[in-house]
Amino acid sequence: MGGAASVTRFSLPIAPRDTLVGEALFGYGHAMPPVGNAATIQPKMTLGALYRCLVDRLDTRLGMRVGIHFEERTSVVAEHALAGSEPDRIEQRTFDADLAVRDGQVMGATLTAGATSAETLVIRTAESGGVSRYSIAGEGFGELRVRPDVFSLGEFGAKLDTVTVNDAVIDQETPDGSGRIVIDADIDGDAFARLLRVFGGGELETPELPLLSHSAVLSAASDVTLDYWWSLLGLDEVEGRPARHNVVVCHVHAAFAPLSGDDAGVAAVAMDPGLPILEDLDAVWDRARQRRVGP
Repeated sequence: MGGAASVTRFSLPIAPRDTLVGEALFGYGHAMPPVGNAATIQPKMTLGALYRCLVDRLDTRLGMRVGIHFEERTSVVAEHALAGSEPDRIEQRTFDADLAVRDGQVMGATLTAGATSAETLVIRTAESGGVSRYSIAGEGFGELRVRPDVFSLGEFGAKLDTVTVNDAVIDQETPDGSGRIVIDADIDGDAFARLLRVFGGGELETPELPLLSHSAVLSAASDVTLDYWWSLLGLDEVEGRPARHNVVVCHVHAAFAPLSGDDAGVAAVAMDPGLPILEDLDAVWDRARQRRVGP
């Protein structure tokens, strides 16, 4: 087909008048009993509700493929450097997880951790014959005593339910809904602080560094993605005087797609009897670090 793609954009403010707009768009009009005076009730939309509306469009009867990418980039800049000056140094670290999920359980996972000037670590976990197994790049599979708690779809959705959306701008590539849907969600700083802990857990405390900026975007077509970015500013002092800025920019990309029946991520794996039995996932990471350092 020739010509430019048709784009439909509209804002979905979270107010009583617009509740039916969201129901018509996403098809999730659940009956709700009236509580109090409707004129005084301000319904709340959450990131979890938007996520489920998009995921419900996927055929996940066989399970779900979940991909998570985290990237953190820290630029260290002298306090009195001229505008546009190159940073003194740049540090970067990444983490990737490729998960096969069936019946709410992670059946197989590939986890990758990388950092500037460090060898990338890759480990795998798999469930086979009722036994949890681990593998470090270059090795076979050994036994894990404790099933790794890598990721929970249920907990993920529940944590997103705590992130209130103040407003949402929705783009559709084609008016008939056949194109990708993109939702730019407006959430306040406190709600975004909760979003930062969706994957990492932890208590809801004041961030160690002040939050400079943030954004969150969901999209859906053959898969559903959640992208959020944020930046933080740290200030080092020498003898009580500002010395340099540490600007931290982070990005999380999470993708959810249907799992196929013959997906390699849940295939049976053979045990290597020469490998030690490890207690848990932390022990696997420790072994991977020891192999990286060498004897």
